[in-house]
Amino acid sequence: MTDALPEPASAQEPWDANAGFWLRIIREHRDRYRTELTDPAILDAIGDVAGLDILDAGCGEGYMARELASLGAHQVNGIDMSGEQVKAAEAAMVPGTSFSEASADDLPFAAESFDVVLANHLLNDLPDIAVPIGEFARVLRPGGRFIALMLHPCFYEHNAERTPGSQMLSASEYFTRRAVEQPFEVDGLTSPAASTSWVRPLESYAEALAGSGLVIMRLTEPHPSEQQLAASQWWQENFPRPLFLLITALKLPDVAGR
Repeated sequence: MTDALPEPASAQEPWDANAGFWLRIIREHRDRYRTELTDPAILDAIGDVAGLDILDAGCGEGYMARELASLGAHQVNGIDMSGEQVKAAEAAMVPGTSFSEASADDLPFAAESFDVVLANHLLNDLPDIAVPIGEFARVLRPGGRFIALMLHPCFYEHNAERTPGSQMLSASEYFTRRAVEQPFEVDGLTSPAASTSWVRPLESYAEALAGSGLVIMRLTEPHPSEQQLAASQWWQENFPRPLFLLITALKLPDVAGR
């Protein structure tokens, strides 16, 4: 795979092509990273959702929106750039959910519409994060939270010349926004189309959040528990280093409208 790849002409094209792949992965619960690790971490970060209005940005086929609605959220709006994913989400809608095809760069919602904005594995799909994070801050109510789950910017690597985990990225590689183009491989299945993941240094997320008036309140690195590691050889073999980062940021009342 090659770093510094050109940005795709149409960001939604690989996601439309891979819609059926992700539908099978999600609805057959084949991604253990999600089902056993990152989804529980996200739900813990959100906490009690009763009565909350939530934006699920990059909702895919809508599984997390459905889960949040079932837990008592007042309304969960899901958006995704992939029309095929949105169609799948609409076909499985439950009360309290709605879905639309939209870009995170230009959200179709009024200011201060949501209590929580969730970006579950979205930020790595975006060539630029400043504008989308600004949009997330705009639609958050004062006191609302932005919760983002992403690939760990300090440890994620994929390079054809490097065996994963064999050596750390150099400083020059780490501090450069890197484009990693590759198909997804989950539970023995390979996606039909390659997708681009954008990997950037940790400080770029802090700068984008602060520039939009959001304050980091919590930063965690979801990882398997001692019990999971002891009970499953799979986790011992498939979690060689920190793979994920979960950020919770707050929109303070005194920065509303920034």
